[in-house]
Amino acid sequence: MQLLYGQLSGGEANDESLELAYEQLSMAEKNAPDAIHPTEEERRYIRDILNGVLGHKEELDNVIQRHSSGNWAISRVPYVDLSILRLCTYELFYREDIPASVSISEAMELADRYSEPKSSRYINGVLGAIDRSR
Repeated sequence: MQLLYGQLSGGEANDESLELAYEQLSMAEKNAPDAIHPTEEERRYIRDILNGVLGHKEELDNVIQRHSSGNWAISRVPYVDLSILRLCTYELFYREDIPASVSISEAMELADRYSEPKSSRYINGVLGAIDRSR
């Protein structure tokens, strides 16, 4: 989610930025007993999400827009929320190995941690509508 957010904010979303993110994670948690070192499987997942969201961005945005309540244009959605919505919508449509309930639950955890309280309700509503329409 952070890499998607960074890309929306004008940053790069490529292999170099992935390696930098992995390095920062391991350094940030250096003194923690459970340092963050993504496994090869986790790295494949992250790469798939990043490339998949970027490759299907227009399609994902159209789905999000169609299921947004009110007059929420994509351009009005805060970058953190849009990153979460794109990530979860991609998982709902392209990652059959992730149950919808797990994906939506994880999206809600991200929203609770990184976004505004009112955003959490909006994100949950949009993702619920998307899931029901599939």
